Amino acid sequence: MTVAPHTQPTPITPMSTRKNDAEEHPAPQGVTIYYWPCSLVLLARSLLLDRPTGPLSATLRIACAKPYFIEVNGQQLQTRASLVAPKAERKRIFAVDSEVALFYLPLDMPEYAGVRAVLGDASLVELPIEIFEPFIPRLQRAMREVVSPQEIKDIVAQVVAAMTRYAPATRTAPAQQDERVLKACRVLDEMPLRDVSLEAVARQVHLSSSRLRDLFKQQTGFTIGDYARWRAVWRAALLWQRGLTITRVAEEAGFHDLAHADRAFNQVFGMNPSSVIDPKFVTLVSCE
Repeated sequence: MTVAPHTQPTPITPMSTRKNDAEEHPAPQGVTIYYWPCSLVLLARSLLLDRPTGPLSATLRIACAKPYFIEVNGQQLQTRASLVAPKAERKRIFAVDSEVALFYLPLDMPEYAGVRAVLGDASLVELPIEIFEPFIPRLQRAMREVVSPQEIKDIVAQVVAAMTRYAPATRTAPAQQDERVLKACRVLDEMPLRDVSLEAVARQVHLSSSRLRDLFKQQTGFTIGDYARWRAVWRAALLWQRGLTITRVAEEAGFHDLAHADRAFNQVFGMNPSSVIDPKFVTLVSCE
């Protein structure tokens, strides 16, 4: 099977049916987000995002039901499965009753090498839904009820294996993580975002800045700064769930100000903080 960038886009006017963009939640029928360091699986019956963002990871979207509309770097596509390159600007996505599953895949990690090969030099690649059909019932169940972290991670591994045509027995295995990288992650988990610097973390793990920069990127798929922003977003999410005000949340998580927090949440989710944390719509599930 060969996958290639979509060359015949089908333009539509996706936002015209929304009644109140300012007030409607991006996932009006609810969303479940399973997350662990630098990765997540977001499951929503409908997803309406019209704020430009460029996630740090590659993003795979699968529609378990109806097709969705997506626009990336000016290219429009109506499909049931697509892969978007890291930092490519996703201008909008319109998925009504699509039962969409969104996967964040850090391409520099060894187990995702095949995903990079599928993307090639493209910003947006359309994928045949047939390769994902065996996983749709499991994704729908995880959308309707909370499943275990291990099951979610198994689904991710199997979806990636199917997409990249790797058999599980021969798929590239993750490298054993260096204890100094693990320690750097622990340091970043506790360090306020405003205090994070490559040099400060390197001193604590007894590595040169250049060595830590290269080793950290090789083993996690992220820079120190990107990982720190990711962790600050989740720290803020947990603090907000405990009832703190948004101003206090931003301060405790280490953001410089509310605008800084807003930019970080939009970089991760394409949503503002209040949308991500709203318990009326969002279920957050830690898979660490």
